[in-house]
Amino acid sequence: MIDETHRISSLYNLGNVPSAVWIDEAGLVRRIDEGTYATTHKMGDFEYGREDYAPMVIDWVRTGANVEPVGEFSQTLARRTSEESRAEAAFALASYFKAEGHDAKAESYWAMAQDLNPDSWNYHRQDWSYTPAEASANWQEKVMSLGDKPYYRPIDGLDGSE
Repeated sequence: MIDETHRISSLYNLGNVPSAVWIDEAGLVRRIDEGTYATTHKMGDFEYGREDYAPMVIDWVRTGANVEPVGEFSQTLARRTSEESRAEAAFALASYFKAEGHDAKAESYWAMAQDLNPDSWNYHRQDWSYTPAEASANWQEKVMSLGDKPYYRPIDGLDGSE
């Protein structure tokens, strides 16, 4: 699904796309993962994605592979810090002002959201989506600034780690 309003990413506290939330037929959340590419991608020296993710999803759907529910849903989500909560509110205001045609206000709230939670790629990407000529350069600059920090949170449990 395309989450243009970031309602889903906000609900599940997802900081990047693509992301996945595995929900079974009974409505139980089985996984909350980021970095859910179906293959590995390369941009210059930067590599992201994984080859084993799509086959795991297919196996889970076909065979009901042993994927235990994540437990108490509210305890599974990454808890927001006060800065992250303020960033979420600023992001919502930015989106509202952009939709209402108040670009300057939107930009100031996007900048605030990005300053308060610089790890949320959603905030950056939404802002960059309105300046497509600059988006690629902005993305590359931010990726290069990561150093050893991963582009996505690690996916727990898919390779035996939890």
